[in-house]
Amino acid sequence: MKVTVLVENTSSEDLKGEHGLSLHIEHNGKDYLIDTGKSGLYLENANKIGVDLSNVNTAFLSHAHYDHSGGFNEFFNINSKASVYLQESCRDKYYYKIKGPIKKYIGIPKGILEQYDNRFEYLEGFKEIDDGVFICPHSTDGLNARGKRTNMYSKVNGELLVDDFSHEQTVVFEENEELYLFNSCSHGGVENIIEEIKEIFPNKEIKAFFGGFHMMGARGVNSCVFSQKEVENTAKTILKSSNATFYTGHCTGNVASKWLKEVLKDRFVQLQTGKVVDF
Repeated sequence: MKVTVLVENTSSEDLKGEHGLSLHIEHNGKDYLIDTGKSGLYLENANKIGVDLSNVNTAFLSHAHYDHSGGFNEFFNINSKASVYLQESCRDKYYYKIKGPIKKYIGIPKGILEQYDNRFEYLEGFKEIDDGVFICPHSTDGLNARGKRTNMYSKVNGELLVDDFSHEQTVVFEENEELYLFNSCSHGGVENIIEEIKEIFPNKEIKAFFGGFHMMGARGVNSCVFSQKEVENTAKTILKSSNATFYTGHCTGNVASKWLKEVLKDRFVQLQTGKVVDF
C-alpha cells in the first residue's frame, strides 16, 4: 500500500501547496483518489511526480467543502472511468457563519454535482466498495454540537441548520488484518472516528490515520478553536484507543500540531505536498 500527498497546505521546493487536501492511494493493484484540493493544483503536482490520475479506478469525496472538491473539473477531464463516492447529504449547501446573519459559502463549487451527475455515486451509510475498501459515515450522536462550536452550518430545504457532519465519511483500507483510515478533516472528532471504526471492525488493528484534525482558527490563522488542554486530552485519548500513527496537517493548525506532537511524539507525522508513505 502506497499513499502520496498530491496537495496539502505545505509543500517542498519542487511542488506547490494550497489550503486543501488530495491523496492518491495504491492498494491491491488499484489506484484510488481521495479529494481534489480546492483547485487543479493537485493534478499539476501529480504530473510532476509521475502519478497518472487517468489510471484512478475509484475516487472519494471525504466531505462537502470547497477545499476538497474544487478540482473535480480537472479530474473528470483526464479520467473518464472512475466513479466518485460521497454521502447523499453532500447535495446540501454548506456555510461558515462569520457573525450574526453573515455567512460564507464553503460547499462544493456550485454546478459541479449537476454537471457531472453521471460520475457521482451517492451513499447513505456503510458500504464496501472493493475487496478491503470501505466507506464509513459518522455514527456518533450529537455532532451538531461540534458544528455549532466551529460555526459551520448547512442549508437544507431552505433552512439554515447547524452542521452535524452527516456529509463526512471515513474511507478505510484493510491490508493484512490492519486498517488504514482516511478522513480529510475529522470534523466529527478524530477520537469519535476511531471509536466508530472500532465498532465496525472490532477485531482489527488500526495501523494509521490520515487527515486533518480541524483544530485551527476558522479564519485560517494559526490560532486554535480548542484550548491546549483540550488538544492534549484528544491526543491522550487517541493514544489509548489505538496503536495508530497519525499523519496529519491541512486543517490541524500549527499551534495544535505543536501540542499534539508533544503528546503523540513519534506517532505524529506532518503531512506535506509530495510526501510518500509506503506500508
